[in-house]
Amino acid sequence: MRKKGVPEESISGFCTTLFDGINLQIFNAPIDLFIEDFLYHEFEELRPYQFISLFGLLKQGLHAVTNKEIVEHAPPNILWSSKIFNIVSAMQFKDLYGVPVVQEFHATSSELSNAKAFYSDFLQHKDSRKPGQEYEMVLDWAERLGLDECFELIDEKEYRGERTDIDKLLTSIEEGPHGVESRDIDKRRDEERFQKSQTETGTNMAVVMFMVDALNYFRYMPKERIKEIAHEIALLGTQGFSPDKEGYKVNAIPEKIFSGYHILAFYYVSWKLAIPEMVSHLNLPYDGEFELAMKLQQK
Repeated sequence: MRKKGVPEESISGFCTTLFDGINLQIFNAPIDLFIEDFLYHEFEELRPYQFISLFGLLKQGLHAVTNKEIVEHAPPNILWSSKIFNIVSAMQFKDLYGVPVVQEFHATSSELSNAKAFYSDFLQHKDSRKPGQEYEMVLDWAERLGLDECFELIDEKEYRGERTDIDKLLTSIEEGPHGVESRDIDKRRDEERFQKSQTETGTNMAVVMFMVDALNYFRYMPKERIKEIAHEIALLGTQGFSPDKEGYKVNAIPEKIFSGYHILAFYYVSWKLAIPEMVSHLNLPYDGEFELAMKLQQK
């Protein structure tokens, strides 16, 4: 677009529209299926209005994924994903009103198979959905399309500031460190993926050596002081630690700047030494690394 002389303001606006648009589809695609199904079956008198509304939305979606200029400039994965979401809606429209629209999207076999799989998910849960289950579908569909990095799902109570009180926060950390007790779907998925990756890689020697550093650092420190540091690291980690990131800082340890694995090692060791009864709640798969670090440190 720059090569064609498109102004930066227009390029920025186009990118923002793409980001907002695909996120709106991610959030709404599974949820709207349940809503439209409910409206269709519970409010028969609304069906003419629903038909007009859904048909208009499908026409807008069709334009967005087939317009020559949009297709030329939109990132392929965004275009591919958007078309799949639209086809899912078209499948429901066909089931409700008998009007075939899917063929107008000229879908590839990949697009069609993904749309069928998503719509099958909806049909499977349509009459047995538990409250909030649609949000798990939001995340699941986004993961399958490679779009889960575009957003984050967080618990509503946490979003509304329940964790701003420091005393409550420390209590919640001790009850469930690192947000373990949270119903936050996104964090739970991240933890599951992290633990799976650690299991697959076996003993993490980088973590072992960082644990040796932690054991040496805490060696002559009073237990209460270690506990204070453990709480601070847990507070820092409420948003999650990434093993690939650098630059983590702990106020109580000003002389160190931590990498991801380094801070995770100090996190585990501080709780193991000061609050051992709660270590299992950290959901950090480092028991083996700690045992090896203890042997190395003793030697």
